[in-house]
Amino acid sequence: MRLSILVVSCDWKLLNSLLGSLAEATKLSSNDLEILCSWNGSPADEQKIINSSPYEFLIAQRLPYHFASNMNQLAGLAAGELLMLVNDDIVLDPASIDAGIDCLTQEIKAGVVGGRLRNGSGQLVHAGMLFDTKSSAYHQLEHILPAKDQSIINKNIAMPAITGALMFIRRIHFLQLKFNEKYIRCGEDVELCLDIREKLTLKAYYSAKASAIHEYSSTRQKKNLAGNNSEDLVRMRNRRRKFLEQISIEELKDEMNASQKESEALLSIIRGDSKLEKDLKYWKNQTHSLQLHRIKQDQEITRLKERINLQREEQ
Repeated sequence: MRLSILVVSCDWKLLNSLLGSLAEATKLSSNDLEILCSWNGSPADEQKIINSSPYEFLIAQRLPYHFASNMNQLAGLAAGELLMLVNDDIVLDPASIDAGIDCLTQEIKAGVVGGRLRNGSGQLVHAGMLFDTKSSAYHQLEHILPAKDQSIINKNIAMPAITGALMFIRRIHFLQLKFNEKYIRCGEDVELCLDIREKLTLKAYYSAKASAIHEYSSTRQKKNLAGNNSEDLVRMRNRRRKFLEQISIEELKDEMNASQKESEALLSIIRGDSKLEKDLKYWKNQTHSLQLHRIKQDQEITRLKERINLQREEQ
């Protein structure tokens, strides 16, 4: 079997929307694709699930919600050579699955692939992850650009990390590493990307053509698990710092390239917004004025110190 789609869900409405988007998302035959679900909703809601896709859909397990452990167990049950991990609050675009598979199988050293996700208003919510100075991961350009912006479409780019909301990976690689089940709410996807880069010497890729609508955290909100957890954040930061201790020149170049592309996109926004550009110029001038004022203060303080010292010597 070519592909196993793995999804964790407690919401039949979201799941039905995801299933309804599959037919146009791939050209794979019904014999080449299976859908395995870890269901943690009610028995009554389970009866409302309608698989409108042409592919086999199976409730593979019924367990309490825990994203990392649910996905790890589903991967162990999967028959596909490739895995697609997907949130139930995703609605796939036409040809998006095929694009993700193409990126994973055709890009040199691709170990995991994430997609271009937008909200219902068309704003970008995911195009790969970068890290800040505290080693915390963040979604680059989130809610800053429309998802159709030229700076982020029609590209496959090596990234520091990608989201588990839509992830393509070879089954053998996922089972070799798996999600770290110590994470409570979030961070297991980031750590997996770092593990792939460090332990398998492969890359995490962002694929612009693997696109979808993502009204994110819908399932987590139902379970009161939305938002970050401080323990998860500390664990993820520590993993990132450990990764940086051994980062290779090639990986560093990939990270610098991803950060540079984000900077270029932000600069294009500023240059295209006359008010924003005017505000930026104003604050640059304010900063320059403050620097001049500080220099003058330092000079005055130096003169006062010299005068005091001179008076002491005269006494």
